Amino acid sequence: MIKALHSDDPIHPIAAFLCTFAALIVGMICSKSPYIYGYIIALAVLFSIQISFWAVFLITLTMSVLGIIFGGVSVIISGNYDTFYITAARFLILGICSVPLLSIPPADLARAMNQLKVPRSLTLGMLITIRFIPILFGEIFQIRDAMRSRGVNVWFYTPKMFYRAFLVPLIMRCVNISDILSLSVETRAFDTESKEASVYKPINFKIRDMIFIMTVIAVAAVMMGVRILL
Repeated sequence: MIKALHSDDPIHPIAAFLCTFAALIVGMICSKSPYIYGYIIALAVLFSIQISFWAVFLITLTMSVLGIIFGGVSVIISGNYDTFYITAARFLILGICSVPLLSIPPADLARAMNQLKVPRSLTLGMLITIRFIPILFGEIFQIRDAMRSRGVNVWFYTPKMFYRAFLVPLIMRCVNISDILSLSVETRAFDTESKEASVYKPINFKIRDMIFIMTVIAVAAVMMGVRILL
């Protein structure tokens, strides 16, 4: 799923990182504005052109479903129908703004951070965090398929079987993965105090990346201006 979102021609990882958080912060600040869906549409069009249409489509579809579900729950709890649109908008903003980061390979982000002389401990930590999410989902699917092949019902409404057949194996797999990872780092002589590391495939900043950053900033600035003036 994560690899399917990667772009064939990704933008610079640092540009993706900065644009993601800038667009997200502005979106969350303006989430109660009646024009927030125009901001979401503008970002979706921009990311579809610059990054990947299918990544935008898949993320939008997923977050729309979650927004509708949680928006409906918020209406039931608060009794205010405006909370539905606000909750749905926040889910869509979160999904749309994650597209730039999800579209870049994690290795490219690590290379770019090394080129910027970011401490190696931070680079390794971010790389592990990004890579752990798809690995965790893979383990969940494997355990689920193994239990299904044995005829075991591991749904949440069977707490005893869910705990013994699913939760315990998942925790044990996570512990084993962390042990293997620590041994892997140790055997590769990883050292935060080592000299400057070389980069096998340098990530160069292009004119396209600058245009992308300026366009995202312009869209975010227009949204902030609309919120302030209107």
